[in-house]
Amino acid sequence: MLPLNELLGPAPIVAHTLAPLLVASSLVAQQPYRTPIHRPAPSKPALQCFAIWPDTGSRPRFLPESLILGANWVGRSRTGFRAAAVSPDRIPRTGGEREDTLGASWSAYGPLYAADSIYVAWWVISGGPPIGELRAEVNGDSLSGRAVEGSGPGLPIHGRSTSCPPGR
Repeated sequence: MLPLNELLGPAPIVAHTLAPLLVASSLVAQQPYRTPIHRPAPSKPALQCFAIWPDTGSRPRFLPESLILGANWVGRSRTGFRAAAVSPDRIPRTGGEREDTLGASWSAYGPLYAADSIYVAWWVISGGPPIGELRAEVNGDSLSGRAVEGSGPGLPIHGRSTSCPPGR
């Protein structure tokens, strides 16, 4: 009597070799498509503006009335700071008749939707360290955090989203 593999020829060897491949491919076919769906992120406004005020009622000299947060990056890299402006954008020099122009930038620790932490700094364009810094949380159209002049303890700040001034 002939052994079974001689009766059937090379078919069992081929089946034995291909079986793992067929099982694996059938399992893969049952899995949902695993490539992530690339949906575009919701578009952010080119500018977001906030009116800000201190809890104390009186506005210190260093604190602007509003923040304008831009979507464009500062410099060539896509990390770090984005363009910003403060209003008013001029501050009187102490003991002088002239005014200094202020510059600003900001960074976010989230996409500025829901509750996101932001850092805003403003300074005199002619040079020097920031004259003011704000660390705040944006939640919908409101903002709350602390503004600091120099290395002080900070001043509680609140704000709300406003329409941006024309020409910005």
